[in-house]
Amino acid sequence: MTETPIWFQYPNFQWDKKHAIIIGGGIAGAQMAWHLCQAGWQVTLIERHHKLALEASGNPAGVISPKLTAKQSLGEDFYTQSFIYTLVQLDKLKQLGHKIMMDNCGVLQLTHNSREEKRWEALKKRNLPANFMQLLNEDETIKAAGINLNPKHPYKSCYFPNGGWIQPASFVRALVDHPHCKIITHTKALKLLKSKNNWLVYNQENQLLCQSEVAIIANGKDLLSFKQTKFLPGMPVAGQTSTVTASKLSTNLKTVIGHEGYLTPAFSCPSTDSKSITKHVFGATFERNNSDPLLNTASDHKNFNRLQQYLPEFTRNLTDISSAHTAVRMTTPDRFPYAGALPDKDFYKSNYSDLHQGKKWKQYPLPKYQTGLFILGGLGSRGLITSGFCANALCNLLENKVASEQTQQVLKNTHPARFIIKRLRTQN
Repeated sequence: MTETPIWFQYPNFQWDKKHAIIIGGGIAGAQMAWHLCQAGWQVTLIERHHKLALEASGNPAGVISPKLTAKQSLGEDFYTQSFIYTLVQLDKLKQLGHKIMMDNCGVLQLTHNSREEKRWEALKKRNLPANFMQLLNEDETIKAAGINLNPKHPYKSCYFPNGGWIQPASFVRALVDHPHCKIITHTKALKLLKSKNNWLVYNQENQLLCQSEVAIIANGKDLLSFKQTKFLPGMPVAGQTSTVTASKLSTNLKTVIGHEGYLTPAFSCPSTDSKSITKHVFGATFERNNSDPLLNTASDHKNFNRLQQYLPEFTRNLTDISSAHTAVRMTTPDRFPYAGALPDKDFYKSNYSDLHQGKKWKQYPLPKYQTGLFILGGLGSRGLITSGFCANALCNLLENKVASEQTQQVLKNTHPARFIIKRLRTQN
């Protein structure tokens, strides 16, 4: 690995106490809490809703799966490592007795268009390990799925045998179940102020909630709501999932199906009258720059029409389509999350302003940061697998344990100042 450029380097941190405030009670905040608690920190987790995991992490079922490209890339390596890390973490949590609603039933990514066909052919030449991914022909795909998904046009597929689906809220509950994790709910952290060595967190009534040397912003769609984070580029993307009651045919589906969206096998969902109904979860819509979505039947129709397009036989006898969940996911321009210390943007602009002139000989100073203030967010639609991997790297940063090449690469790819540097390099 090449040496980390000076503007992405971090100092060694010295903390008087190992205590951190985490803002946000979804998967990002929960992962950060878990990793810090494992490292001996005390955590105060603040969530604006009456309970955890009601925003993006409130989906009834999300997918645990990597993201492969035709050729090996930094992005593919990041998602692959995140996927493997999450599987190991989930096994550890289950061995400790945590009840997580999930099923490692495998994931079939269908070759549903010409782009996916080309990717399938390219992956075939790479000889990836069979316990990670298998390239299945049409007959093998039918066998793995347990059902002929599209008799008139059978699909080949990329099969991830260790993938599956998970209820994110159950994952979050397992992560925060620790005696060192104090949870404050029904309280919005609205303002951050620095006072001497501490960050002061104020609520919507301008009352001081808590204070600590270390504060970590991990509040999903509200990531850019603080004055300390407003300079970060990000785009809200709304997504709605839907459910449908399983039919006699559809209950034979054994794996998660990926096409332009995803479809879970049937599983038991609680209903309003406390009875359980066997349903599939599918979706999701993708609405850029929508930061305040509402559940609506039009989105359900979009989801079902897409399902019909790729799986016409499967959808023939499905009934009782209904809205499942809608939420906003914050994305970044390069699709890598933010995981690191928040930079002092004025220092960056002042001291690295001539980067566009290509002065490779110049000695630049070490960067400055908003001391004690960190961020974990911009996870997009893959937060279920990337949140833990990134939280681990951020925890290592706080602990001054960044010697490994993997941690250094993650912190470089996810550095919150990377877009400042990009603009400085390309300005006229």
